[in-house]
Amino acid sequence: MSHQISSRTARRGQLGIGGALAALALAGPIGATDLAATTTATDTASADAAATDGQLQEVVVTATKRAEDAKDIPLSVGVVSGSDLTDLHVESVEDITRLVPGISFAAHNNGPNGPGQDNITIRGVSSTVGNPTVGIYLDEVPLITITGYEGDAEPHLVDLDRVEVLRGPQGTLYGASSEGGTVRFITPTPDTQNYSGWVRQEFSDTQDGGFNYDTKGVLNIPVISDVFALRVSAEYGKDHGYIDQYALEGSLALGTSYAGPLLRTDTNGDGNQSISIKGLYTPGGDLTITPAVLYQRYSTSDTSTFIPAAGLYNTYAPVPGADTDSMLLPSLTVKKGFGFADFTGVTSYLDRTVQRQSDGTFFNSAAIVQFSLDPAGVPPYSTNASGNNNILGNIASPVEFTDSFNTWTQELRLQSPDDKARVRWVGGVFVSDQQWEHLDYETAPGFSQAFENIYGYNINTDPVLNPSIGTSQYNPDFWANDLVWTVHDHNDVKQYAVFGQVDADILSNLHLGVGERYVWAEEKFSETGAGFFDFGGVGTEGTPFDSSARFSTSTPKGTLTLDVSDDTSLYASAGKGFRLGGSTTPNTNASCVAGLATIGIYNSPTSYGPDQLWSYEFGTKNILFDKTLSVNADVYYITWKNLQQTITIPICGGALNANVGDAEAIGGELEVRYKPQFVRGLTLSANAGGEHAYITSSANTVTAQVGQDVLYTPDVTANVTANYTWILTDATSAFVVADYEYTGKSYGSFQVSTAAAPNPSYIDPAYSVVNLNLGVNLGAFQVSLFAKNLLNNTTILQSPTINGITEGYTLRPRTIGVALQAKF
Repeated sequence: MSHQISSRTARRGQLGIGGALAALALAGPIGATDLAATTTATDTASADAAATDGQLQEVVVTATKRAEDAKDIPLSVGVVSGSDLTDLHVESVEDITRLVPGISFAAHNNGPNGPGQDNITIRGVSSTVGNPTVGIYLDEVPLITITGYEGDAEPHLVDLDRVEVLRGPQGTLYGASSEGGTVRFITPTPDTQNYSGWVRQEFSDTQDGGFNYDTKGVLNIPVISDVFALRVSAEYGKDHGYIDQYALEGSLALGTSYAGPLLRTDTNGDGNQSISIKGLYTPGGDLTITPAVLYQRYSTSDTSTFIPAAGLYNTYAPVPGADTDSMLLPSLTVKKGFGFADFTGVTSYLDRTVQRQSDGTFFNSAAIVQFSLDPAGVPPYSTNASGNNNILGNIASPVEFTDSFNTWTQELRLQSPDDKARVRWVGGVFVSDQQWEHLDYETAPGFSQAFENIYGYNINTDPVLNPSIGTSQYNPDFWANDLVWTVHDHNDVKQYAVFGQVDADILSNLHLGVGERYVWAEEKFSETGAGFFDFGGVGTEGTPFDSSARFSTSTPKGTLTLDVSDDTSLYASAGKGFRLGGSTTPNTNASCVAGLATIGIYNSPTSYGPDQLWSYEFGTKNILFDKTLSVNADVYYITWKNLQQTITIPICGGALNANVGDAEAIGGELEVRYKPQFVRGLTLSANAGGEHAYITSSANTVTAQVGQDVLYTPDVTANVTANYTWILTDATSAFVVADYEYTGKSYGSFQVSTAAAPNPSYIDPAYSVVNLNLGVNLGAFQVSLFAKNLLNNTTILQSPTINGITEGYTLRPRTIGVALQAKF
């Protein structure tokens, strides 16, 4: 019953237009779209410079496919520098969401199993259906994986020059998976002249957990001086778990379950390994060739969710939520200058495999008793109610997911060579072929034997639990291997696009930009299934269900910028975002047909259409007081039509993908960075965001009511960071970096919580976190002490409920450690 898991836990992605406007942050990341100081506590030279240089430095980004000062582009861009990633111990996209306004996340598949299990949101445009709403790029390479059973692909943060968060639809230059925005992870360029590198070792301890360690390093090798260089980075680390597992007692089916004796402690330990090799070949003739390959593997022995009723960090889920997520990403980027234009070609192949185990006891074993055996109401079912509820309903049911993503992409583009020309242009073509294969295999080992022990006869002869009896699909071995549900899906999505953008200086201080992208795509979908919960469905018992769909659209964008002065500009933009539609699992088995009828759906759909939005934005960028203060602000309005969402089906617990209605959002973002002249070496940062997103029309009022807030959209988020560096001697300096992060209240469900019908997942509460890093630079060496979640905030961030069992998760408990780094 993978669809039950997907639907009940993917609800946090439903209609998520909002979460991101968050971040009323006064943050340590370089304020998007503004100038930022290059102060870095991890680099002695830059730390010394920061103590003597009282001005903010420009931030160069490549968001528009060419290198530009962030303050000069008519686009809301959040930037986190590589040094800030280190100083603030940013380890994942979840950390980034608490630093940069306009980006947030919704934990996927019943809580955070780690990187790769989050659905990333920009300005709240998110869901767990089909293609992502946020484009993820590693340099020029898109990381495209269909969401639904797994979260977005996330590159591990080891050797990065910066992270760019492009807010608002970026369809013109970045395609249909950038409906809400784009996140770009930019790596350093190999140096063809100098050997260099660094190594960093961290040791830490987690409260309620144990010892953690992380080793990472980078080596730059000029293989042939001025011609060819390699840059190699690697990481190996392990984090101790902090979740304790207890035995399941009582009855899940009767709602009387509780925690029994302690079985295991610290179950959710995790590990990560990665290696990246990037080359740079410059043979001459204005030609550069950049081959690159990334391999990373993340694994966890159990999920970080727990059952609050059993106590903080305690669970009695019988099956651990283990997860292994590996990704191989080779790519080749070729650039060539032709005089009249510069050519760029990017070829990539993504191979991602996720093997994940989840606990299906709550919705498999317990559900069979609740919705099949107990309702029968006559002997022998009524006379064996005790055995049903106390034995069969508690039998552990492991759910085994295997997802394979294989995506080939090719982009070819030409652009004007002179970045200072009055008219600048870029145009190109993009092709991708994405293959996704999903296998869901769910069993309840021992269920058949336990049934026979209770009832006295073979389960395959029971007319309730073997619905094939008396049908043309009769199977005398229906419960072979104690199979409850299995489904095997295959998706093939091919996409073709042409795009172009022109930027022109109408006057010396007035600039116009127009862009367009036309995309055509086709999806082919097939499914087979088997097991108790799939009986009666199309695709059952090896007979494949096949469907296909085609989509096409354009995504225009326009911008207008007015330079009020050399230090102040105003800009306005309007752009369209688009996301492909697709096929959805047919839910024609008997229990799902009955469940669909309860929500007014009498013909199960087999596909869902594309959704689209228009975003309108007005902003200003300012660098003031002799480049000591930068202030950037924007407001926006979004109209989102035909939202794609997952709908949970009552009774069977399955799910379908559908277009459920429309939504609107209004919000704004603020970013401030300040280097006070009266305190040399101090940089203060502030980022802020707020948003109101709400449903304006609903195709099914059981799913959502008009006027309700969009899910997972914090009303306000805020971050404040102080970075202070001072010189001790000519060769040494000290630093302190502290930040406070606040995430406001949001909604996790459309089902209103009442005294008569409480719903713990209705409201996701506000929470905050404090982080601290302090240390000394001793020439090429650094020693630092750090703390993440210093005040040990234990707020339950989200509370998914599965068949009456409410789970939850928190930030990782307070973690304090020491870091040792050497550069050469």
